[in-house]
Amino acid sequence: MTAAPDRPAPPTDGEADPFRHLAIEYRDVDGLVATLAPVLEEALTRGDLVLAVVDDVVRTAVLRHLGVGAAGIVFGEPAQPYTYSGQTTAARRATTLRELTAGGRAALVLSDSSAAGAPDAWSVLDASSNLALRGLPVTLLCLCDASRAVEDSERFLYWNHPELYVGATASPNPRYRTPERVLTAVPAPPAPELGPPDHVTTFAGAGALRGVRRETHRRGEEAGLDDEQIDGLVLAVGELTSNSIEHGPGHGTLSWWTRPGRLVAQISDPGLMTTTTPGLRCPETRSVRGRGVWLARQLTDVLHLWTGAAGTHVRLEIGDRAGN
Repeated sequence: MTAAPDRPAPPTDGEADPFRHLAIEYRDVDGLVATLAPVLEEALTRGDLVLAVVDDVVRTAVLRHLGVGAAGIVFGEPAQPYTYSGQTTAARRATTLRELTAGGRAALVLSDSSAAGAPDAWSVLDASSNLALRGLPVTLLCLCDASRAVEDSERFLYWNHPELYVGATASPNPRYRTPERVLTAVPAPPAPELGPPDHVTTFAGAGALRGVRRETHRRGEEAGLDDEQIDGLVLAVGELTSNSIEHGPGHGTLSWWTRPGRLVAQISDPGLMTTTTPGLRCPETRSVRGRGVWLARQLTDVLHLWTGAAGTHVRLEIGDRAGN
């Protein structure tokens, strides 16, 4: 599925990107909180939205250190935001933060990097976040416990954070790489194996799209999805199949796994993506092209793209337990 390239809104001349992505590598919680406390206090004083997705040890230490001053922090469950797809986690994060900051309020997000899983998964998530969060008034601060870090921290710590905290000071990171470079070096992994699909069909040429949409609607009904879910899935599968036809080899397969209240679809073709992770940047409002994958991400619970020896694949999940 050689997807159409993302077309982000162009930056305003002379206006810096408000999004910041930093990391703190720490060896003990007391040292971490000593660095975090002034950052949190400053954000709360400004009236920023402060979200902390951290483990119980860090949460307890922050609450103890700040006392009543921590009342404005919204704590979340560390494992809750993550799916097997770093692309999906980044896209969900961007959608949520775009809504929360729509009124002009800035946001500070603390993220426990260890909850993202393996180092490569963290790298894909962070690089994808660097694409998805561009232009938002968000500071994403990743917490890295050095005692749990693996030997090769280059590709998942230094590559993805334009700024690093050294002690109490944030400094530019000279080893930072653009997300496009990172995602080329650390490509998205395949989606988990699901076993043989319940149904497989083929498609070829633009004339197949009507049949693809009819089949998608039928599969949604068989899974017991509601009308809104079915309509979204029909549009998402139609957009992605159209990409395979228009920008890829023109043909492919559509596989289905159906469970009560849940539906998984996978579109595969023998083409290769020319973009690393399409559909993460919010497209320009007036843009006619480059919206398909981004729109499909908004309409499904999980959307994961990867390229392998056999070609390019995109998996969509919608319904109960999607993403678990």
